[in-house]
Amino acid sequence: MLKFYLEDSEFSELIGSLGVRATFFDAEMAMVFFKTDSEVCRRILPPPLNPAPEPLAMAFLARYPRTNFGSVYNEATLALGAEYGGELGGYILTMPVTDDMACILGREIFGFPKKLADEISLRKTEEGVKGRYVRKGVELMSLSLPFEEEVEGRELVERLGAMTSQPPAEEWRAVSYNFKYFFSPELSGFDYRPRLVKQTTLFKPLGRVKLSYRFDLQLRSSDTDPLGEIPVLEPLFGFYGTFQNTMEA
Repeated sequence: MLKFYLEDSEFSELIGSLGVRATFFDAEMAMVFFKTDSEVCRRILPPPLNPAPEPLAMAFLARYPRTNFGSVYNEATLALGAEYGGELGGYILTMPVTDDMACILGREIFGFPKKLADEISLRKTEEGVKGRYVRKGVELMSLSLPFEEEVEGRELVERLGAMTSQPPAEEWRAVSYNFKYFFSPELSGFDYRPRLVKQTTLFKPLGRVKLSYRFDLQLRSSDTDPLGEIPVLEPLFGFYGTFQNTMEA
């Protein structure tokens, strides 16, 4: 029977039946880490988040050919290194996608700042991978990542874990910090006090991965997407490979 109102117990049962672990199978990803400007980090990061010990930022372009929640889509991300309660993570500045359901789920459950993109693409050759993100006719992100080294997936996980002060593991545990909020229907304020959400994604490499230290990342701005305010001062390292990603609450 169709119901327009659920008791708390019924809602909990419904959510439990859906599961809270979104899984991305055979995710194709190109991710890069770079140094940015410490003053920019201090200006942009909202309290209670603190800048990471080093002014780091991260960007990625990804293709998700299969998920356990029915969406097939591409995604891009730009994040600043942040710290809360002594735990390093990334404050997500933008996370555009090419699917409306992925946009709604990520934004309304975890508070990810998702938008619909015109295009998010990855193109692999023998020499490297190139990709870009376009929204409202403006190319806001472009990445050229030459393949310079190939390593086992566990070595990549070790490098990422060392960079984020994590113990050795088979998967990299990536922490995201988001602020979740919605305006009230009267536009007189918020429906509730903005909430800081910590969300964790487990990245498990499926085989060997390509590494790069001389990638070229270009960030640009439009009237609605000021990605160009984040300077790319020094490329640190990037990687390309196939992963199984699992989102946790």
